Amino acid sequence: MGFRTLISSTALLFLTSTLSDPGASAVSLLPEGELADRLGAALKVLRSVPTGRSLLERGRKRFHLADTASLRSLFKWSDVSRTDAILTRHYDPGSQTEVRERLVTVYLKKNQSFDDLVLDVAHEMTHAAGEPNWDPYDPHLTAVRYIRASLEGPGGEVDALTNECRVSLELSARYGTSAHRCERYRLGHSQKQVDRVKIRKDFYRMGAFHKEILQALGTDAASFPDLSTESPTLFSSTGNAPYPLALLREFQEINGVACSNTRRRLSLMAQSSGRSDASRSPASEVASEPKPKPTPAPIDSRTEAFLKLRCTQD
Repeated sequence: MGFRTLISSTALLFLTSTLSDPGASAVSLLPEGELADRLGAALKVLRSVPTGRSLLERGRKRFHLADTASLRSLFKWSDVSRTDAILTRHYDPGSQTEVRERLVTVYLKKNQSFDDLVLDVAHEMTHAAGEPNWDPYDPHLTAVRYIRASLEGPGGEVDALTNECRVSLELSARYGTSAHRCERYRLGHSQKQVDRVKIRKDFYRMGAFHKEILQALGTDAASFPDLSTESPTLFSSTGNAPYPLALLREFQEINGVACSNTRRRLSLMAQSSGRSDASRSPASEVASEPKPKPTPAPIDSRTEAFLKLRCTQD
């Protein structure tokens, strides 16, 4: 379960999390005869509980679909559950205009129990339906802001696990299934309420990675007072580390891609400007005369700030 953003100028990447002990349900939610359409059955089960219905309706509105059943077009089967949001910038050198597109695909682990599939759909739909809460080309985006937004922002990992566990407890109350996967986060003796505070703290449990994250963040570590040496219960399978460290590495990777894309855009603008200058040369220009070098591309203040603040060490 997780969210990846991939940026390209044509790429932005998020991560995959797994609970340390997913457990198993005592009663299967999969209706007999629906084995051939596990995804359709999972959506049907989610619609039967309040949090599931809310998540699906949010997704329907987010992707401008006629009904929640149409959400199945977002899903693909894979070896691990994750949500990929590919942000693409299309730049037209001629008009010097830029258009951005964000394509979301939800990948679901194909070899898992149906009950876990239902929870995965709830988790990933939280990511998919969330609006981006950071811009990879924001001059003021820092590692601290990126980590916090990815974990605690709307549609981030804390939201996703909270919604997953709400669905789990609601299904347990309605169908008598096991909520073992989320028992750790049951709020007191409540039948359906989830301890979001505990979920948030668990994302900052670093265990043996605690020293590494402190060294990597340097003085920025003070921005995360909840980082602890307690053994991690939430681990990024794609980042091979607890979330804060995996997200820090991811930010560094994204930053490099964003800087490379920006420099490439400026280069295209310069080339376009050079070609335009040449096309306006006098007809009497001597053929052997050296052609003027492309004029530097004009840099707007936001791009100038981005290069100054984000691209000095990439």
